[in-house]
Amino acid sequence: MESDSDSDGSHVSATPPREERPSSLLKFKASSSFSTKSSKSKRRPSTPAQPPSKPQSTQEQLPSNPLCLPTLPFQIRRPSDCVPLPSTSQSIEILPAGYFSKSTSFSRIRRPFVNFEDSSGIEPPLDSVSNPGMKNEGKETEVERKSQSATNIAKVGNRHPNLIGANAPAPPVKLRKCGGEGNFVRLNMNGKRRKFLNKGSKKKFTYKGRRGYMRNRGKSKQGGEDQMHSVFESEEDAFVSQMAQKNSRDSRGSKEFDGKVIEEAVSAVRDDPSDDNLVNLLKLVYGYDSFRDGQLEAIKMVLSGKPAMLILPTGAGKSLCYQLPALILPGITLVVSPLVALMIDQQRQLPPMINGGLLCSSQTPEEASETLKRIQEGATKVLFVSPERFLNEEFLSIISTTSTVSLVVVDEAHCISEWSHNFRPSFMRLRASLLHNKLNASSILAMTATATTSTLDAIMSALDIPFTNLIQKTQLRDNMQLSVSLTRNRMKDLLMLFKSPPFVEVQSIIIYCKFQSETDIVSRYLNDNNISAKSYHSGIAAKERSYVQELFSSNKIRVVVATVAFGMGLDKRDVGAVIHYSLPESLEAYVQEIGRSGRDGRLSFCHLFYDDETYVKLRSLMYSDGVDEYAVNKFLSEVFPADRISNGQICSLIKESASRRFDMKEEVILTLFTRLELGDVQYLQLLPQINATCNLNFHKTAPMLLAQKISAVAAILKRSENKQGLYVFDVPSVANDMGVTAFELSNQLHNLKLSGEITYEMKDLAYCYRIVKAPTDFCSLSADLTRWLLEVEKSKVRKLDAMFNAAYFAVNICDKTQGCSGSNHTPCLQRKILDYFAGVDNSYFSKKMDQSSPFLRADIKVFLQSNSQAKFTPRATARIMHGIASPAYPSTTWSTTHFWGRYRHINFQVVMEAAKEELKNFVGKDML
Repeated sequence: MESDSDSDGSHVSATPPREERPSSLLKFKASSSFSTKSSKSKRRPSTPAQPPSKPQSTQEQLPSNPLCLPTLPFQIRRPSDCVPLPSTSQSIEILPAGYFSKSTSFSRIRRPFVNFEDSSGIEPPLDSVSNPGMKNEGKETEVERKSQSATNIAKVGNRHPNLIGANAPAPPVKLRKCGGEGNFVRLNMNGKRRKFLNKGSKKKFTYKGRRGYMRNRGKSKQGGEDQMHSVFESEEDAFVSQMAQKNSRDSRGSKEFDGKVIEEAVSAVRDDPSDDNLVNLLKLVYGYDSFRDGQLEAIKMVLSGKPAMLILPTGAGKSLCYQLPALILPGITLVVSPLVALMIDQQRQLPPMINGGLLCSSQTPEEASETLKRIQEGATKVLFVSPERFLNEEFLSIISTTSTVSLVVVDEAHCISEWSHNFRPSFMRLRASLLHNKLNASSILAMTATATTSTLDAIMSALDIPFTNLIQKTQLRDNMQLSVSLTRNRMKDLLMLFKSPPFVEVQSIIIYCKFQSETDIVSRYLNDNNISAKSYHSGIAAKERSYVQELFSSNKIRVVVATVAFGMGLDKRDVGAVIHYSLPESLEAYVQEIGRSGRDGRLSFCHLFYDDETYVKLRSLMYSDGVDEYAVNKFLSEVFPADRISNGQICSLIKESASRRFDMKEEVILTLFTRLELGDVQYLQLLPQINATCNLNFHKTAPMLLAQKISAVAAILKRSENKQGLYVFDVPSVANDMGVTAFELSNQLHNLKLSGEITYEMKDLAYCYRIVKAPTDFCSLSADLTRWLLEVEKSKVRKLDAMFNAAYFAVNICDKTQGCSGSNHTPCLQRKILDYFAGVDNSYFSKKMDQSSPFLRADIKVFLQSNSQAKFTPRATARIMHGIASPAYPSTTWSTTHFWGRYRHINFQVVMEAAKEELKNFVGKDML
């Protein structure tokens, strides 16, 4: 998943201005004549190439070195054995077409001159491609390469790469604009090292006989694709190696140089937290002379020990508001963040004098133990954790007993509220009572970029923040040009947008899509039209996502086509445009996503493609999480079984099978569990998830003899079933019999495994909980939970309607008298956004869904009769009519029916009521 963020963690970016490109990058243009011209050059080596033009009017005489010939259409830096030119702008060499088919290895020429200035530090997952030409280079080449690499690294500024504003822009280098002539080759940046596609080639090929053709074809393939892949790998290897050495050296240098001075400035702020002292510390740590709007107020409130709610636009430097206090306050600053990728990015962006750490599910036990050890030693100042970590009693115990928690920061605080656009059930656990009682937290800081009045009420109530401590600035920056257009063919219109100003000049663009499949399709389409792009979504492996982000951050690709998973913690300030290929689900999401452009203060361009069909489809999907009261009743009866319930008992509910039985998504089940724990009455205590089923086999000692020595084995034998020689048992049931937790039982099993007595396998991931109080009125509790879930569902639909209304108004109603023109609707969209966050209802002009159809009841009746073997609820029937998959009715099975999605244009509630009436007639019941 990888769930959208405002947490940039930076004040000023380390990336260069958007119109400047790194001088170390090669720009190639694809040509279908690569192999042909290579062969041609070999047959006529004495024919001199004709340069198209001279780049400069005057030029020094070059030595007779093949690397310095002035006829190559590639732009490269001069090797060390060439005579240098008078200026940087003149250091461009031209080699003859087909030259690289004769040289030993292109990477040998290119590798020493890779000198990227980006410092994000994410290592792309590279699979080295061997180059036969590199095998004969020997040690001399390696020594030269290392020497040149060290020289390049020495030129990089010695500020820490995580420090905000660390790198200055590289000196501008004028790059040649390649035309269509010549033997141009482009690096394959698209996809996983695919073969190059010579699309649209119209050049003729002269037949030279079968032997000559096959020989030239083989040489071309080996010397073309392999050399280009080798160049790409060499650049990436040099980049990763250089960044690793730079990170280490810069970190040490910064600490040695700034440590004493910063310590004195911190001491001064502790004695007197005046504006002057804070600005002085800001300048020493970040290099800036003043704070941005809202930052100083938030920092002073935190230092005074008051809880604060901070709302700043995306890219306005919210992370600085806890980084600076972390230097000043004693103890540890705990940052709660919704995604692992965001935690990693935020930790990387910490200044060098702040030691950071993180605890996440992707860590090995050894890594987690090392992090906890550093916390106990007091070596960590900022710790990043997910909200699920608060289920771990061991973590809470270590934090509360071994370190002073001076500040708890809730990043993306809108996730706390069920009325927000990105509600996370685990965030509901973050209550002021928990943070103060369990962690002894001195202060709380909640941060977000977008929050409606209802969301704000929920956040501040949960964290006990008074409204006098609300720091809220405008949620829109004034350097974004907002445009919207009605589209009939989004793919075609997208390409037209790229070819028209101002987008044709923008170098870094993010395209947001709703569905993963869309990102892949759009990415391939752009690449086929010579626009370098890669897709990014949670279905891609984490390493590949990091690799794509690194390519984008270092300006090696122009476009990232992504779902909302992209952008959280992205430290790239020169994004010049954001394009919404699909309608966002809410104005909150829209504001956060367009906020990832223009962070360098320059004008950025944000375009939205809008059409009725996409809106209807998205509105239908808003009902995918809802549940019937019947399903909630069934859920409660299994969570609190009447025949075997007792207070304090540990129970489990296997996730996958429960999701199918209740026809609920796993996220909805977790939401219900959280509500039962944190509602007005606490019915249960949610514990960390476990594998509930264990398959065990005995090896050394007979089970009965071992049971006499070890109580755990005796309890297992009592509860287990023998299946094909394996002892199968339910872990929570055995733990209850022993009077221990499931975690303690797992430790005992692990010790028995180490002694060689047993082997075992854990499976069936399950929710684990301890019963606190069994409900006495199931019907009343079920009705309350259903009503609450229905309100959450309606809230999501209203948010999508508000987003659609804003786009609809701009395209169809705006009279263009307030500054709007053409597709540019910045003034009216800004007004609609501000009204929305102020609670003003502008839905009077909304496109209404169709309310009925004369064939609806008849089609539902036919559907039920033709599927009489299945059991349907009104909601399940309505979902199929809307084309919405669910755990019990997956699309792989039910999309084959011709009723699938037939009534998507009819309001979902209308379809569900019609289904309810037909089900009454079909099953002969008065009530469902």
